[in-house]
Amino acid sequence: MLFNSVLFLLFFAVVYVIYWSLPKTWKLDFLLLASGVFYLFSGKAFFVHFIFVILLNYLGYYKVKTSKNKKFWVTFSVLFNVINLGFFKYFYFINKILADLTGYPFFSEVPRILKISLPLAVSFYSFQMIAAVVDAYRKPEEERITLKKYFSFVLFFPVLIAGPILRTSDFFPNLERLEPSKDKIVRACYLMMSGLSKKLLVADPVASLIAPVFAGPSQYDNLSLVLAAFGYAVQVYCDFSGLTDMARSVGLFIGIDLPENFKAPLFSSTGKELWQRWHITLSFWLRDYIYFSLGGSRAGEWRTYLNLILTMTIGGIWHGADYTYATWGFYWGVILAFERFLEKRFGYGLNESSNSLLHILKVLFIFSLFSFSAVLFRADSASTMVQHVAGLFTNLPGSFAHKLQGNGFGWLESAGVLASGPDAFQLLRLENIERLLYAYLAFLMFHFLQFKVSAVEKFGKNKDWLLVICGVATVFLLTLFSEDSGAFIYYKF
Repeated sequence: MLFNSVLFLLFFAVVYVIYWSLPKTWKLDFLLLASGVFYLFSGKAFFVHFIFVILLNYLGYYKVKTSKNKKFWVTFSVLFNVINLGFFKYFYFINKILADLTGYPFFSEVPRILKISLPLAVSFYSFQMIAAVVDAYRKPEEERITLKKYFSFVLFFPVLIAGPILRTSDFFPNLERLEPSKDKIVRACYLMMSGLSKKLLVADPVASLIAPVFAGPSQYDNLSLVLAAFGYAVQVYCDFSGLTDMARSVGLFIGIDLPENFKAPLFSSTGKELWQRWHITLSFWLRDYIYFSLGGSRAGEWRTYLNLILTMTIGGIWHGADYTYATWGFYWGVILAFERFLEKRFGYGLNESSNSLLHILKVLFIFSLFSFSAVLFRADSASTMVQHVAGLFTNLPGSFAHKLQGNGFGWLESAGVLASGPDAFQLLRLENIERLLYAYLAFLMFHFLQFKVSAVEKFGKNKDWLLVICGVATVFLLTLFSEDSGAFIYYKF
């Protein structure tokens, strides 16, 4: 059930009316029921599997809180989640690696013989339950969570599919103040309109423009490939931050304030800053439960660099079971390690810049690095990833090199004709130039609004009729665009 669909709008309208009609003591029970119904839309088998996984995780959590052998139970819980995630998400990838390494025909036949479907939200709920049991182990003084509250925490439907990745400290304090609040409603309306606008008016139109390029990068010249990379950077930001805005909006509508997941990340001037602003809950999860567990920066300089690379590579593989995601994570690990190396060896203050022009240049440089990484992240396969990366440096227009040597400027025209065909990404088509320009301007506006927290406050100072307008606009956008809108990128993770 997609957030950007009329079906979800109807589902949530029913949930909202019933939820606020019930006394406070019944709200949590109804929320648990609604979350169960939401997950049932993914299939009965997945639902039964999910309930079993939650029960087994709660057993581990309960034992960590009550038994003397806490280390055994936290290890058991973490391993169970890793094995569960590994089997459903990485079985075929591991099989592919074995096939590539050995060339043994049996491995090539496995996908045809054995069909494994990916349970909905398995990547997110696995990390969420690992965090819960590890926190219970690290903080034994905290009060034990009841089974019903634990189910409500894991099943909570606004974040179930694509985050934010909740900690128990993010969720349970909200249960003490489940009261109607105009401030929360105002923020919810603002975030819903923001999320829908990012998804329907920016991410989806850009996706239709750049999809042909990523499907066959060898057919396009380097200018086209560069524009597609920058376009995907805009798309993935608007798509994922839009999804997070909508999830936070739904949470606020029912009185639960969820953590922010994006803070204008592509205005960052270093890679480290970018990952403190992009998918914040995942970044800090990787830091707290992977990087620190590997030793963090306590094990020496070169081990610290290795820990950074391993942590980001794991983060890449978490996103998807393919060489492309592993390469993407490794790429960012190397960048973060190199930044730390510069600071450590040369005392180069990467974050310190009183020069506005220098700061802008650093932001543009990091955005370019991010856009290049978008090629690795978006590629349909390892082969198309290699084609796209190689094409950035080699796919010049046919007469480009020759005309550069002459005195004419005809090569400028040929550089603009990126491909032929009705569905091709052609720079010289005016509508494509306009759509990319509008998308980028919208991208800048959304980033600016995330910098300016006062925008939400000004929104809330307007009269109540503004809320009605937002409601009508939301229904209009969903009705107009939901059938043509694609699934959110992070739904598949």
